[in-house]
Amino acid sequence: METGVTVWLASLATWFGQGGYGLMMASFYLAMVLIERGAYLFENRRDWAERESRANMINWLLLAFFEGAVGAALFVGIYLWVYEHRLFTIPMVWWGWALAFLLNDLAYYSSHRMEHRTGFFWAIHTAHHSAETMNLTVAARNSVLLLSGASQPLYYLLALIGLPLPMFLVARFFGNVWGIFNHTRFVHRIKWLEGWVATPANHRVHHGTQPKYLDRNYGQVLMIWDRLFGTFQREEEEPIYGLVHQMGSTRIYDIQSWGARWLWGQLRSAPRWRDKLAYLVMPPGWRHDGRHETTEAIQRAALAA
Repeated sequence: METGVTVWLASLATWFGQGGYGLMMASFYLAMVLIERGAYLFENRRDWAERESRANMINWLLLAFFEGAVGAALFVGIYLWVYEHRLFTIPMVWWGWALAFLLNDLAYYSSHRMEHRTGFFWAIHTAHHSAETMNLTVAARNSVLLLSGASQPLYYLLALIGLPLPMFLVARFFGNVWGIFNHTRFVHRIKWLEGWVATPANHRVHHGTQPKYLDRNYGQVLMIWDRLFGTFQREEEEPIYGLVHQMGSTRIYDIQSWGARWLWGQLRSAPRWRDKLAYLVMPPGWRHDGRHETTEAIQRAALAA
């Protein structure tokens, strides 16, 4: 049975499927950044980090160019090809929309966790975590190698399950808008949501470098996946943002290349091919000589100190 909401979502899906997704996403993102910047000025807060924020916005323009030129077409092409071989078909009815939002959120959690737990994908994701401050501009601090999601293979499972591309784009849009909001420091706590929904406080934890904050709170909208799989952590003291070994640069070249250079250094240090392969699939900080600096090793050292 159709309702006003499902009809509106179907209309939005049609527009997104015709190319409106990028324009809507860019418009919402820019508006959110301007509102947050205005709020900082109104409150006379001086912790905006002007230099890094400018770098993040320039990086966003670079991303927009690459996504428009290559990434979006590549992702859509692969998604539609997989969808042609789908196992089922999810309809545009109320339960189909509910399933679409749930599946997108689970795919985000799973993909995000893989980006933190494998060397190859961490090399791409490093760009996002290299920011040493936190505001909405950080949401656009990503690598061009994301290619609009083309380098995030777990999303193609949604096409295989039978989620039509327009429905996926609608679910992704609302998930991304909420995810952008979660990069603010302007909102301290939303107490009645903290345990079950991703909030700015929960996502600040995710960007923290303290041992207890490492590899926690992967969720974009819901915290149920983090609770279910044991990766949930409440914010206690404010996180120290960035990487365990800070990049210390706002140059676009460094933002885009730091992860690849790190991974190349790891590969070059390995004497055997199986060790080189291990650097691609093992967690960041794994070392072929046993001198590991993984999340688990850092946390053990912190507990022993």
